[in-house]
Amino acid sequence: MFGMDAPPTPAPAAATPNNATPNNATPNNATPADAALLLPRATYYQLVHTLRGVLPPPVTDTQEDLARRDLAAIAHIASLLPDNPDEANLAAQYVGASAQAFDCQRLARQHEDDPARMLQCIAQSARMMREAKGWRLALLRAQAARTARAADTAASDAATQVERRTLGLMADALAAAAPVPGESPRRNPVTEAERYALLHRKHATLIRRLGRLPDRREIGWLPPDVVHAIATGTTPGLCALDKQSRRPSTVGA
Repeated sequence: MFGMDAPPTPAPAAATPNNATPNNATPNNATPADAALLLPRATYYQLVHTLRGVLPPPVTDTQEDLARRDLAAIAHIASLLPDNPDEANLAAQYVGASAQAFDCQRLARQHEDDPARMLQCIAQSARMMREAKGWRLALLRAQAARTARAADTAASDAATQVERRTLGLMADALAAAAPVPGESPRRNPVTEAERYALLHRKHATLIRRLGRLPDRREIGWLPPDVVHAIATGTTPGLCALDKQSRRPSTVGA
């Protein structure tokens, strides 16, 4: 967006109730039971601080004016009555684009002695205003769809179930251990054996029939655990090799 970004001043920390999660908490231990609380809270936290980074600079460089700018933006979003994270995101997009449109008009006034620069700022302001109107219209449509859905009990219940199921799945994903950066993923010899059987079926059939890696150069080297998985695996793909192992085997790629 046009205009300078605001300095990344952290917002004052608010008191956290005993049964609440701090705003800067990472919900990696979320479960389906508390996902409905943790995930939306994290969404609003991310949304507010993302918005702070794209708003035009405050009237002055003081912390008081920075706080006034942030609170004014939040109040503007709240006045649009968003009822869920999606509507809040649309409302924040509208507020941010509107603020940038106004800031471009301010910059145009500051460059009255430079007609080319002034016209550029005016054009940018018009573009941002069109974007703001687009976000406002998208918000109104989302709210209208929500209102219509709420009037239909079956549709409302179905939407609630979908949202809860999605929150639960996302909470499960957050609870899963993330891979350590720089650490190689764990090998799965059965998966590697199945992949080898798909690419080199005749070789895999011979390995399974012999129960070991045959003494043939064209087969090459395989990790011992993969050879063992090919020879003893019980997955459908590996068991299917048994049907071919009863026939005379000719090795080929």
